[in-house]
Amino acid sequence: MSDAVFLTGGTGFLGMELISRLLERDEGPDIFLAVRAGDAGEADDRVAKILAQLYDDPPATASRLHPVRADLTASGMGLAADDRRALTAEIDRVVHCAAAISFTLPLDEARAINVDGTRRVLELASEVGGLERLVHVSTAYVCGRLSGPFAEDDPAPGEGFRNTYEQTKWEAEQLVTGAGLPSAIVRPSVVVGESLGGWTSAFNVIYWPLQAFARGLLSDVPADPEGLIDLVPVDYVAELIDGVLFDPEVSGAFHAVAGEHAMTVSQLIERTCSALDREPPQLTDPNAMADDDPTAQFAGYFDIHTVFGNERARGVVANGGGPNGGAPPEPESYFRTLLDYGEHTRWGKSPLTRQAARARVAASDAAPSD
Repeated sequence: MSDAVFLTGGTGFLGMELISRLLERDEGPDIFLAVRAGDAGEADDRVAKILAQLYDDPPATASRLHPVRADLTASGMGLAADDRRALTAEIDRVVHCAAAISFTLPLDEARAINVDGTRRVLELASEVGGLERLVHVSTAYVCGRLSGPFAEDDPAPGEGFRNTYEQTKWEAEQLVTGAGLPSAIVRPSVVVGESLGGWTSAFNVIYWPLQAFARGLLSDVPADPEGLIDLVPVDYVAELIDGVLFDPEVSGAFHAVAGEHAMTVSQLIERTCSALDREPPQLTDPNAMADDDPTAQFAGYFDIHTVFGNERARGVVANGGGPNGGAPPEPESYFRTLLDYGEHTRWGKSPLTRQAARARVAASDAAPSD
């Protein structure tokens, strides 16, 4: 077996992190990357842009990254029959990261990508002879507004969704579990930048209020002080996907979450105010916001009382030699790094590569203190 991987969503934040993790292995797999492109030249340009966000000096292993022109919204993923046969003959593992992550898409538009796109990936995976594993990336919030514990083996209620993103990710999970393929589902919570360098390419969800607050633009925060903010660094999510992808013994759902170490809204505000030297904002009722308020789409994530279990995920990461007994680093240990990266890059206006962000923090840690 070649251990070659077909990856969708590689141009996104999590997909790029997974690419870099796989390329860092000297004996790592070839990666066939689905990209939307009109021709081979445009596809190569897409790959070059990914590498430019990750590295100042791309490693020699970047030669293992192969673009595949594909479109998840098109019949047959837009692949010609000969190209499809050639691809399925090359690969034996599939990671489906691609998704429409907007919380405000109409249901039919969200389904066209998150549900129909997943169906097309499953169809392709079913044509792979000797498929070793399909990993579907979902979200921990398929549980909707469930209050209390939500373990990896618990069935999601299938109701009470905050938005069409949650609903369509739940619907996509039903397709995966019913496909009869050797599969696993990874469910991240709120994915944030790397724990080591703070690098992110996606300043959304938690970053929106952090950026506004840092600039003095947010005096009121629609949040429950006892609500849980479950943050997980992108490097841990990629580590879990990697572990699940190559562990032949695992299947089912795996939660990439802070779990019992999730911060409350009050703790998040306290850490932010301390780091930025600002007075705490006024908390308001997240359910009393006008629908047209620009923060309304995020308000539901500051009023959460779900405690995610992650026992099975910790076991996978620990088996791969991960730190902390397989648990992700606690948010308090890297939260200041996230804020520092945001401020240093002017919240994405002057971004660093993943490589440079890590080197910057490493140099700071190595510098002698006064």
